[in-house]
Amino acid sequence: MKSPRTASNPPDGQAHLVDNLEEALDAASSERLARRDVPRDLLVPATPVGLLRMSLEEYGMLVLLWLALSVVPAWLYPVIIVFIAGRFHALGVILHDAAHMPMRGKSLSIRLVEILCGYPMASTLNAMRYHHLRHHRDSGMETDPYFKTGRQTPMWWTLNVARGVLVLPFWTIRALVGAVATFVPSLRTPYARIFLQDRSRQDLRDSREVLDCARAEFGQLLFQVAVVGALVRWPGALVIGYLVPITITLVIAAYRLLMEHEYERTADRRMETIITTTRDNHFGVVGAIVLAPRNIGYHIVHHLHPQVGLAALPQLRDWYARQHPAIYPPPRH
Repeated sequence: MKSPRTASNPPDGQAHLVDNLEEALDAASSERLARRDVPRDLLVPATPVGLLRMSLEEYGMLVLLWLALSVVPAWLYPVIIVFIAGRFHALGVILHDAAHMPMRGKSLSIRLVEILCGYPMASTLNAMRYHHLRHHRDSGMETDPYFKTGRQTPMWWTLNVARGVLVLPFWTIRALVGAVATFVPSLRTPYARIFLQDRSRQDLRDSREVLDCARAEFGQLLFQVAVVGALVRWPGALVIGYLVPITITLVIAAYRLLMEHEYERTADRRMETIITTTRDNHFGVVGAIVLAPRNIGYHIVHHLHPQVGLAALPQLRDWYARQHPAIYPPPRH
């Protein structure tokens, strides 16, 4: 029998992250709500080949939108750019789905997903796994890297959404700092705390997990060199077709993050707690186009079953809504 791992004392290396998350959620099941009660045929995981296929579908749409920029009148540029931002958002969601997969190494399909989906928004799969799986495991707790403090006034919302403008340059700096931290152990702890959003307060200079994240930054740096070269060669096209829409994407993602959660401190991982503090959002056409593409808006069941692939979330949510109508809330719009 597999021995349980605690959140405070996990084994080093990123391979443990998914198992640690699943065990933490299973341990929090109650008699009223237990993950084991869900029909197995609804718990369909993502596959590397499936994620790569989704990535190529999104790039097919991006190519059409980029071609549209060359033929439509200038006054239509804002509309096309918003559609491009939506497809970049979908790429980020696909990378996010890859982050939830059990992984002892990166297959060719997963490496291609990382390059196609992560690099354009200055993220690596390692970096996303580091902060995102900890968010799922510790949602609402002191160690949740995504938790936003403060009174939720209109100004709080505005500032937390506007910070999305800074994500691309901030993560670009992360790649450089991480690459240097590969060779400078004393830099690994600040690299993890500042750029990977580590909340453990531990000395991480000998962490293999942090070192793996740092090493992964070299691929990101190569991509950034290519972007700089393209920006010098085709400045107008890069600004309109990439830099502006990707910035819009990251602002929208910051907005979506706020919509997905109730920012109240939690003390457990019970399913009732997850349902109370997590929110579904933006179903329908507008969500699919830009605000919550690839079913990422089905967020409650995503937190309840993090390894279920995005394509299977609508059917899973329907089951929960039928089985537990008194506690499963309607989506936000």
